[in-house]
Amino acid sequence: MMTKAISLALLCGLMVVLPGSPLADGADLTRVRIGYPSPSASFSPLFVAKEAGLFEKHGLSVELLYLQGVQITQVHVARQVDFTVTGAPLPLQASVEGADLILIGSSIDSFIYKLIVVPSITRPEDLRGKTIGITRFGSLPDVAIRQVLKKWGMNADRDVKLLQIGRMTDMVVALSGKRIDAGVISDPTSFQAEKMGMRRLLDMADIGIEFSNVALIVSREYSRAHRDLVLRFLKAYIEGTRRFLTDKQIGIKALRKYTGMQDQEILAQTYDLFAAKYIKKVPKISLKGVENTIAMIAERNPKAKNRRPEEFVDLSLMEELENTGFVKSVWP
Repeated sequence: MMTKAISLALLCGLMVVLPGSPLADGADLTRVRIGYPSPSASFSPLFVAKEAGLFEKHGLSVELLYLQGVQITQVHVARQVDFTVTGAPLPLQASVEGADLILIGSSIDSFIYKLIVVPSITRPEDLRGKTIGITRFGSLPDVAIRQVLKKWGMNADRDVKLLQIGRMTDMVVALSGKRIDAGVISDPTSFQAEKMGMRRLLDMADIGIEFSNVALIVSREYSRAHRDLVLRFLKAYIEGTRRFLTDKQIGIKALRKYTGMQDQEILAQTYDLFAAKYIKKVPKISLKGVENTIAMIAERNPKAKNRRPEEFVDLSLMEELENTGFVKSVWP
């Protein structure tokens, strides 16, 4: 219901304020809308930048919108958000089909979902014939589990059944209710599932595939028209990353607010894992990660074949922040 309400508001009522238009609320702030697809620790730099007032520091009044599944890219293509911070497959798929979306940064370059299973499953081969929960077809969990199964010599369309569950919290309910045998789950929800007696079969980061997992997305048109604003967004995001990685207290506070998790032990575990293993200090784009993502899309969409990663990225923005000394000022 929440997702439908957001969608309706975005496509109808929120059109009275155009993206990037100035606010008249005292300070000289520019209003921007940023979409994110999941209440996951993957988006901690974004959450911390918001909570620590770093967007305001750079002249931006930010509204964060939780938009699930393919909806996040549909809303971006419809120009009802200015930026999205999301897995790269959906915006890249849209760009392959002609959408005006590009990657300007990437803060996680590996699969980081956990494959959580019922206790009776102890080996990858035990998954044959079983039902695996994902959020939505075409989503990042869908892409991730297909690659994992492929590495394990299985075909996702033939050897298992993929079932759309929706939210991560619903995945835990489906596992405990034996509606599914396994689920592709993000943190901190995966820790919650383990605490309830489920098993972690795999941390997908350990399969060694470089992949654009958390990408910063904008349209070419918006970036050309508002380059300075896009640079300010990146500055706040970089500072949010540093604040998350160096300030555990605010990191956990942001995780509690945006994930809804109240268990302090799970929050601390999640923070430690993401700060130490997953989130890069500087969200520079990995062209290899983009290349691998495009190759995965090409397995199901021939239009993506022979496409080069450079077609879908703008490296100049991060390069400018490095060349002008901003990145070094944040990370001396």
